[in-house]
Amino acid sequence: MERVKNMTKKLMEEKQKADSRISELEQDIEAMKLKLEEVENEKTTLLTTCEEKEEEVEAITAENVEELKRIAELELEMENNIRVIDSNKNELHNLEQEKIHKEEKHTELEAKLKSFIEECMEMSAE
Repeated sequence: MERVKNMTKKLMEEKQKADSRISELEQDIEAMKLKLEEVENEKTTLLTTCEEKEEEVEAITAENVEELKRIAELELEMENNIRVIDSNKNELHNLEQEKIHKEEKHTELEAKLKSFIEECMEMSAE
């Protein structure tokens, strides 16, 4: 009988240890559930933040595309303006050359007229 009492006592101790261990494990499980919930909440927050950032990136990308189009248009306009300037420079150069030529011709004609007038004066003096 003593032996049965000892065995019963040992079994009760083992049961108490097992119950204690089960209680610890249940507490660990609850703590893990809470941690999992925190992680899920953080995941949701991060996903929301990512979606917001993606929308920002899309908006900025759209703005950049529009800005690049505007820059391309301005570059074309600049190229056209440069062509016009080059054309005007060429025309100005041609007009300057024409002016020089006309001034030379004018000087030549003035010299001939002066010479003609002198000849006329000499003839009329005779």
